[in-house]
Amino acid sequence: PLLAQDYIDEVEDYYERGGGTLPPKFGGVYHNLAVWGFTVNESMTLHPQLCQEVIDNEEGWIEDDFLGTPSAPMYRTAKRVLNPGDEAERALDTQVKGLGRLAAAGPVDVLLLWLGANDCLGTVLTLEVQDMAAAAGPIPQDPIKRLDWNLTSTKQFEADYAALVKGVSGALSDHPTRIFVGTVPHVTIPPITTGVGNFDGTYFDHYARFFINQQNFNPLLHKSLSRAEAKLIDGRVDSFNAAIRGIVDGENKKEATKPAGKRRSWHVVDVCRTLDELAVKRQGLEKTPEQALRRYYARQGITNHPLLQLSPIPSILLLRTDEAGTRTGGGLFSLDGVHPSTIGYGLLAEVFLVEMQKAGVPGADPRRLPWQEVIANDALLHSPPRVWDDVYEAGSNHATLWDLIFRVLS
Repeated sequence: PLLAQDYIDEVEDYYERGGGTLPPKFGGVYHNLAVWGFTVNESMTLHPQLCQEVIDNEEGWIEDDFLGTPSAPMYRTAKRVLNPGDEAERALDTQVKGLGRLAAAGPVDVLLLWLGANDCLGTVLTLEVQDMAAAAGPIPQDPIKRLDWNLTSTKQFEADYAALVKGVSGALSDHPTRIFVGTVPHVTIPPITTGVGNFDGTYFDHYARFFINQQNFNPLLHKSLSRAEAKLIDGRVDSFNAAIRGIVDGENKKEATKPAGKRRSWHVVDVCRTLDELAVKRQGLEKTPEQALRRYYARQGITNHPLLQLSPIPSILLLRTDEAGTRTGGGLFSLDGVHPSTIGYGLLAEVFLVEMQKAGVPGADPRRLPWQEVIANDALLHSPPRVWDDVYEAGSNHATLWDLIFRVLS
């Protein structure tokens, strides 16, 4: 406990009062404008000035909190990404405005646009559904007021995404940019939650924390999403993706009316389907999780992919290790159960490269991904935390206490 407190305090001090508060030497516009946690609406409404207001408000009257991580971490990240030089003239820059600055500096040949997961991800992080569809009255554009909901309504998502696409189109020049739009994955599949109870072939009775299992789960003691809530979330994701496809189709029809040399092209990258194909429990592969990745590549006519040479073959299940610190399962997702691991992102890069190759992007070839280098740089494959098996076991043995702690922290 003392070591943990010292480490957390060091991190808090660095980002709230130390070197982490200083702007970097780079003062330009990042080509990667992504910020973790952003919803579609936040890409157009959240700017550094508002981020600073949230940071100040969340800090409270005690600056050096006990076991306190840096306050408003997403907003600190956003401020650094959107205005790295802390320049007054960029205080109101959103992601879309940042894209406009990039386009003004030179033509943008390829743009990767992947937003929408955070319009539903909060449901599986908190195991609560705060559905915007049940709201009375108009939905505010203010990103802070939007925090009242963690599941965006279909109508609002479509309106937000249409506004985003319009903003992106306006930010880009007449250069024929090729835009690759990722779909939203079903957030009930990643290992941030685990299915327990009866399985009907697609869904479980409950979706609980990662340390819960069939043996220790108690619906009266442990927080969880119900089968109906999981279906609601997945259905909402399907409506998000339908909206994305419809909006993209509409943009391509508009572009078709422009002169050939000034047409932008929009391309859908079906990330949702990829994750569905890699699902383990949903495909009844709990006893042979490696089969999910084998089947995924077999459908592409690939039997000798570098990931299939790893032992054990990676899966999207949560990482598992033995007492010696050797990986015994999982591997495609990081320890948070939400974001892919290094090799997981490599796999997603292949998915984008497939569509980029179809669109004629020079040099785009999923077969040329430097997999040996990607694998070599994935620390979870080669040296996962030695204590991870102890953490997992402690969570299982003290599930009720851990569940209570997670409720307090979230």
